[in-house]
Amino acid sequence: MRGVKNTFLAMSISLVALLIWSACGRSPSRLLRQGQLPLTDFPLYLSEGVPGRVWKYSADGSRSLFASGLNEPRGVATDQWGNLWVVEQGAGRVLKINIASGAITPVLSGLQQPTIIAIDSFGEAYVTQEILGNILRVSDSKIIGTFPGGLTTGLAFGINDTILVADFNNDKIYWGASPTSTSAAVVDPVNVVVDQSGRIYVAEGAAANARVYRYQQDNPSVKVTVADLLQGPQGIAIDPAQNIYVMETGTNRIVLVTYDGQIFQWVSGIVDGQYLAFTQY
Repeated sequence: MRGVKNTFLAMSISLVALLIWSACGRSPSRLLRQGQLPLTDFPLYLSEGVPGRVWKYSADGSRSLFASGLNEPRGVATDQWGNLWVVEQGAGRVLKINIASGAITPVLSGLQQPTIIAIDSFGEAYVTQEILGNILRVSDSKIIGTFPGGLTTGLAFGINDTILVADFNNDKIYWGASPTSTSAAVVDPVNVVVDQSGRIYVAEGAAANARVYRYQQDNPSVKVTVADLLQGPQGIAIDPAQNIYVMETGTNRIVLVTYDGQIFQWVSGIVDGQYLAFTQY
């Protein structure tokens, strides 16, 4: 009986804690814990800037048009509630698109050259204003980080919601939302993403012979080259098998870099391809 009572008490405390958390408006979705990385898989979304489109790709490379008529879409990200977030750089705003219905909701406007969008474990969205070198929380427009003289070209969340920032002008990746945070030197970083184990990937922005590097979760001193000889990499996405999908702006295609470093053309014929995002589950 004591074991039953203790179990019941623990369940009751957990339920009360969850209700309090929900009342504060910061309740993680489903079984996602605070700081836990989400599970992602196909479909894969790609933004095309000048055509103003977002495509949805299946695992076999086939695609369907997900959204059109957008004003220079850039960064894309999915959340746990079945939404795709899109940065409309041409309109200076952030959109939320319901994946099931396709309904588009403008969420934040008046931005100056917004580029990248990232979602933390609570479902909070954050956007970079690239030319201002800062990061805003979308829900209240609060600036949560500024990098003087920088160009914020990458944004992601790692283990325990560690914020990761790519600063193109200063050739750095930061583990934190401050220029005094722990950092690693990367020449012209244009994107940063995290796989489902928390490892961090960074793409150089070179037009030719560009690389993608991988770092440990919280150790910027250990860097491994996982892809080389890329031409203008931009968007990056990592599937559950640790394969890397890279949008190559120099060849108008998405290349697949396998877990053992082999590079293949996955799809071609893309027009002004920008960023990639897998679906959260």
